[in-house]
Amino acid sequence: MKNLLYLAIFISSFVNAQSYYKKISEKDINTERQTIAKNFIQDFLKKCEEKNFSKFESYNISKRFEMFLTKNLESICKKNDEDLGKIELLNFDSAHLNKYSVNNDPYELFIFNAKTEKNPNTKFLSVWIYQDKNYLNGLVLTKEKPLKPYKKDK
Repeated sequence: MKNLLYLAIFISSFVNAQSYYKKISEKDINTERQTIAKNFIQDFLKKCEEKNFSKFESYNISKRFEMFLTKNLESICKKNDEDLGKIELLNFDSAHLNKYSVNNDPYELFIFNAKTEKNPNTKFLSVWIYQDKNYLNGLVLTKEKPLKPYKKDK
């Protein structure tokens, strides 16, 4: 009986680990945050294209993400240009709520389709936004939707 309980706990933790996000239905998507996400991506791409590595002025950005951008924007833009070429933002794909942030400081993930000049496998531009005052907390360009936690290769 004890082994059965351990097995049930193990399986339930595995199932939960597979879904960190809950998809937000079309009608429940916050259009203001969706627009902020889209505009931020467009401004990010424009800054990279114009080699303008100045601070993002018209957005609420979490301090950690702001410090990251201040330190790394130029190198990120250069690497993206070398590896991916021109990056084009296409259309909105979906929005997701991080289930584990709901009781603390809820944030949403906005995913957009993208196209790159040099790597057709890279297909998504995604932005994390806190619900409180619409603070931006991350941007990523990926091959798959970033719905699972990032795991570094060892």
